[in-house]
Amino acid sequence: DGKTPSPYNVVIFGGPHGDLALNEHAGAIIGETVAKMAESCILDLSQLGTKAAERRFMLAFLTALYKTKERDADPLHTVFDEADMWAPQRLLDKVGEAAKLLGMMETVVRRGRIKGFIPWLITQRPAVLSKDVLSQIDGLVAFKLTSSQDRDAIGDWVEGQADKAQWREIWASLPTMQRGTGVVWVPGRGILETVSFPEKKTFDSSRTPKRGEKRKHAELKPLDLDRLKEKLASVQAETKANDPAALRREIADLKRQIATTPKSVPSGIGEREHQAAIVQAGKDGEQRGIAATKAALVDALSASITQVVATLEGLPAKFSGGTVPQKFFPPTTVLPSPIQRRAVQPVQIVTEKSNGTMPPIVRKIIDVIHGAYPVGLTFPAAASRAGVSRRSSAYDKYERYIRDSVELKEENGRFRSTDGFARPVQHLDNPIETWAARLPPSYASMLRVIAEAGGQLDRSGVAERARVSPTSSGLNTGLAELKSLALVVEKDGYFDLAEGLK
Repeated sequence: DGKTPSPYNVVIFGGPHGDLALNEHAGAIIGETVAKMAESCILDLSQLGTKAAERRFMLAFLTALYKTKERDADPLHTVFDEADMWAPQRLLDKVGEAAKLLGMMETVVRRGRIKGFIPWLITQRPAVLSKDVLSQIDGLVAFKLTSSQDRDAIGDWVEGQADKAQWREIWASLPTMQRGTGVVWVPGRGILETVSFPEKKTFDSSRTPKRGEKRKHAELKPLDLDRLKEKLASVQAETKANDPAALRREIADLKRQIATTPKSVPSGIGEREHQAAIVQAGKDGEQRGIAATKAALVDALSASITQVVATLEGLPAKFSGGTVPQKFFPPTTVLPSPIQRRAVQPVQIVTEKSNGTMPPIVRKIIDVIHGAYPVGLTFPAAASRAGVSRRSSAYDKYERYIRDSVELKEENGRFRSTDGFARPVQHLDNPIETWAARLPPSYASMLRVIAEAGGQLDRSGVAERARVSPTSSGLNTGLAELKSLALVVEKDGYFDLAEGLK
């Protein structure tokens, strides 16, 4: 009643009132835990930070929950609030985590019955809920719906078995329904009517047993929160240990230590003692030393290759397909290793397949594509990011250079780095704001509202939230510029962030 403590100990995972904090990598452990526990629980994902993190958690959670739950266990009521986030009708990423999560939702809703799953789907927008999921429901409760799209979404489903004239009346009444009034349709019982729900007195999700049904009383086994906290802490520690950004920082620290280490033997120490100290240091930190040395060698080789390519660009055309004079090779760099000295292989000179020297602007476009790795860019997008106008007289010539470059490969109209040339994107805490700082204020505002809406804004919605006139040329120009830069994509009239920015 909001005044006295509840007699039920409902565990809350995550959120501001959680008994246990969550991170985006804990989905599998929580899924296994929920599948085996008799208590009810609440999962609050509001503090994971991003929609991508929420999808990552939910995919691992549902996969583990479905896999771990035994067929002969008690039925499991699973309530999905904001179900359209986990099973959207419009899916821009056909192969990523969002697609896998949608497939897992379909598995739970369509095939979960054999394992005792009883899913409940709650959404404010039936129109954006996957029709493959919506079509599987057995009963419906619809409250006030003002949007005709949302009414049509459930109307197409209802009209198959309901009286059409009766449904037309209900369809028209949905926008004006009072609070607490809703339409209930349960085809298996022949129910289609408008009812008034009594005011809630408690948060009681139990149902009335069917006639003759023996209600099961489960003996609840206390959840060992301390043990679960230890498991989650180990997952978080392992995730941090394998974080690419953290590993790069550690490698950079090691490289600085190598650079500042004295090269000469300190006075008072003999050569034999010095060699013994090196051997002992190698035994203590062999793996770290090898990793640091490899990273340093890779940096040195990359710098050498870059210098050679830059030199070749300035050579006359006659050298582009022939032998490069020896004097143009940079001196080979050999770095000391704490274990042993390793021979450095000769640098292989990579040339372009096309004849003639490469214009500097083409090098800039190639670097833009390298910088976007692993995300592929179309040539227009890469050219726009490099500042090349479509009206340039050499625009088509630049594209031919890009297609001929051995540094790039083309897949489905998008270019990305070939093996050996990939340069992973440097981690940015906020890529949206990084790009917004480079755009005009109105364009930056459009990018921000599209990022916040998560694919739910059409052209008029972008104009309203970004406070841009829907009839101005600035709106069309701004959206066109964001699409040309491959920052946003448009599908079915709705705008969302492009792949790699989510």
